[in-house]
Amino acid sequence: MIVGRLRIERAGRGLVVAALAAVAALAAAGTAPALAHDFCLLSTPPRVEPGVPFDLAMHAADVFPGEPVPWRAGRIVEFFVTDGRGRIDVGTPPLAGDPSRARLTLRGPGTAVVALVTDPSYIELPAAEFQAYLEHDGHDAVLETRRRAGHIDRPGRERYTRHVKTLLNIGGPSASVALTRTGLKIEIVPETDLARLAPGGSLPVRVFFRDGPLANAMICATHDGWAGGHDTYAWCGRLDGAGRATIPIAAAGWQMIRAVKMVPLRDDPKADWHSDWTTLTFHVDGPPPAAPETPR
Repeated sequence: MIVGRLRIERAGRGLVVAALAAVAALAAAGTAPALAHDFCLLSTPPRVEPGVPFDLAMHAADVFPGEPVPWRAGRIVEFFVTDGRGRIDVGTPPLAGDPSRARLTLRGPGTAVVALVTDPSYIELPAAEFQAYLEHDGHDAVLETRRRAGHIDRPGRERYTRHVKTLLNIGGPSASVALTRTGLKIEIVPETDLARLAPGGSLPVRVFFRDGPLANAMICATHDGWAGGHDTYAWCGRLDGAGRATIPIAAAGWQMIRAVKMVPLRDDPKADWHSDWTTLTFHVDGPPPAAPETPR
């Protein structure tokens, strides 16, 4: 089913996707950075040698990968790297470039996971725009709660945080680092070795929220070069009851997978809902190396 140029793969009743005009209205209202833009981390270069400094950029995009934004040092509450030797907290990294990027150095060879968490931000939307946003991101439970409470005509007051990861050197030694939770509140975790990942293949993932799986939530994936338009993705589907989905890899280059969980708030006078956003980025080089022939 194609709705608003967003491909949805989902069992059960259809998912209503907000028209792109509604998203354009969000941008015009100045709310796009909070809602209509995904937030992620990308490195330059995509493959990193140990001991060699590299740049890590924050990207905000309505069409991935979008443009780098200045490094938001004052908004970071966690920033760390996990490699084969364990976790190391980065603290405040040196910045370089315009817009500013973090300058990092890996301490050893192999796969590393860079993770970052932002502090909470707030947004308030008129009722119709909030409803369109909930439909766009597949927040069925929130829509139903608002309907049952008779709050469809109320503005949407939301507090949100970002929990993002990028994978470096996915085919290197210690590749299993990418298959392990880092401890983020909401987190996308690959479930198979990424070393031989190539266009035309697929990647099974599991999404966790707090201490368990993120069940039945919407999950989307896209890649550099996707031409679907503003706030659309190359693929979208639903996580199963165990928080699992299989993500198709359609092209080489940077990949992004994203998911969101929204829950009601009772203890914040500025917001009625809290959403936790997560993205996972990694780079796919192209066809995998040929498997060695078995001696006869």
